[in-house]
Amino acid sequence: MEKRRRLVVAGDGEGDGGEASGSAARGLVESLPEALLVEVVVRLELEAACSAAASCRALRAAAAAAFSAVTSLDLSMFPPTNAILNRILAGNGALRSLAINCSLLDDSAVGAIAKGSLRELSLLKCSSFSSYLFVAVGERCKKLRSFVLEMAASDDDEHFGICRKSMAHIVKGCSYLENLSLKFFPLLGPGSVDFESLVPIPSTIKVLLLQPVSNWQAKRLFPISTSLRTSVSNTLESLSLVLDIITDELVAFITGSLHNLVELCLEDNPMKEPDLHNDLTNVGLQALGLCHNLAHLSLTRGKQNCSSTFRRVTDFGIMMLADGCKQLKTIRLAGFSKVRDAGYAALLQSCKDLKKFEVSAGYLSDLTCLDLDEAAPKITEVRLLCCSLLTSETAISLSSCTNLEVLDLSGCRSIADSGLASISQLSKLTLLDLAGADITDAGLSALGNGRCPMSSLCLRGCKRISNNGIASLLCGSGAVNKTLISLDIGNVPRISGRAVTLIAKNCEQISSLCLRNCLLINDSSLETLGSTRHNSGKSSLRMLDISYCSRLSRNFLGLFEPPFFRGLRWLGVGKNMLERRGCSPTVAELLERKPGLTVCGNACEMGCRNQCHPDIRRQ
Repeated sequence: MEKRRRLVVAGDGEGDGGEASGSAARGLVESLPEALLVEVVVRLELEAACSAAASCRALRAAAAAAFSAVTSLDLSMFPPTNAILNRILAGNGALRSLAINCSLLDDSAVGAIAKGSLRELSLLKCSSFSSYLFVAVGERCKKLRSFVLEMAASDDDEHFGICRKSMAHIVKGCSYLENLSLKFFPLLGPGSVDFESLVPIPSTIKVLLLQPVSNWQAKRLFPISTSLRTSVSNTLESLSLVLDIITDELVAFITGSLHNLVELCLEDNPMKEPDLHNDLTNVGLQALGLCHNLAHLSLTRGKQNCSSTFRRVTDFGIMMLADGCKQLKTIRLAGFSKVRDAGYAALLQSCKDLKKFEVSAGYLSDLTCLDLDEAAPKITEVRLLCCSLLTSETAISLSSCTNLEVLDLSGCRSIADSGLASISQLSKLTLLDLAGADITDAGLSALGNGRCPMSSLCLRGCKRISNNGIASLLCGSGAVNKTLISLDIGNVPRISGRAVTLIAKNCEQISSLCLRNCLLINDSSLETLGSTRHNSGKSSLRMLDISYCSRLSRNFLGLFEPPFFRGLRWLGVGKNMLERRGCSPTVAELLERKPGLTVCGNACEMGCRNQCHPDIRRQ
């Protein structure tokens, strides 16, 4: 009975009777009543239903019937092929919301995507569409309210260039558009994307995200001159820009022309150290006080191109920001090398409605977070990333924030076990990131016996923990083993197959597991993980990162063949493992048997988060 169920549901060659068995199974399926098949497809998980649609004509028809009345469809974690997408959406005229991982799609799928009924459309990880996509969406999706696009550079630079210059079709054709998000990867040079074609920005737009956009393009989008202003000045509420450089002049353009901004996110990646008069200074921060409705602010400087910081912003500038924007609920700052405790403390003291506070690579010490529960009583999320001056005293101070749900101290290498003893008593904490911390098995024991209902825990690079610590974490008296969904124990030298066995047996609900660069993980470790879950009937594991686990054999991909790891949707293996010769099965053979699986060889973070590149099947 189990064998037949897999053949019917998965449609991916899981049977062991070869071609004849597959033909017999298809004949059996096609003899069943259509109503029954539709009922079966409706009860399947989304990815399994899409895979079933590709297996035979009967299930294809059943899937089409099951999807015909669907109004919302999220395929962001499942990369469908052109054939699958056309089959499941061909008869649907009711679809209002659609999100797709487009890494395997090209113009052949545009007809199925561009539906007149759509109100929300998200096209993620695109790499093979032409300008036809933009023309079709602009002509057919007249009632579209939200359009989100992520597009990666393809091998055809001319083809990619045409797409970058075709956005105007969207804004001209979709006259009700309120949310427009356009991301192009990789981050190309200033002016490489023709965002000027969006001018004038439609007055209906309330949320706008552009990446990458040059400083001079941004100033043309939001002219400070009264005579040149557009009606979007009064309607735009959220603006996110990834720029070549953030300057005082740009901030003045934005604050002078956009009066009702609620959210402002500015990120830059300068190619070289900015000039003295062409950078963000205290003057720019003071200008932000003109945005009286501003509730969410993010100002970050990346170091992808050069080691530059906002070195002309000091504590005084941050204090002026705190005084002018007391209504802030979210603050995110990165790259402020001249700001110290006084500036950060001023923000925490002034913004009484603050809920989320994030600082990356900041020079703040334990003094910043003293009496945080009194300074920001409503705070629910704190992220202090790579702040080398912080110690366990900060963790102890944060434990007084009883409403805290998210705590990220990744890169704070002086956080030790004494801090975990306090953190473990936070009864609302669901996410904890301790990457690189100086904790031991004793600290994990405190978490395992604590009150935190954690769903996500990162211990990457915590080199002093071992298998015993994982045992204490998952076998303690607390609720962690029942609530944990995502666990990262990558780059921990003493983690071996024993830890994997503990995870498989004690965390049946876990859906994301990172074992990256765990050098003691071998084939038997993965076999244990796959077989334990198969025997228990659980298939909750969706993402697994085993990049740079060098002890895996050249045939390790065979461990992921059906029926094992049945629910797996993303597998990170690292480029060096894909380049091994003589692997059996090959990646192509595995993906043929598991069409719903994405294999990443680019060493991306889990799920290719914040990355957009062609699917491995197109590389």
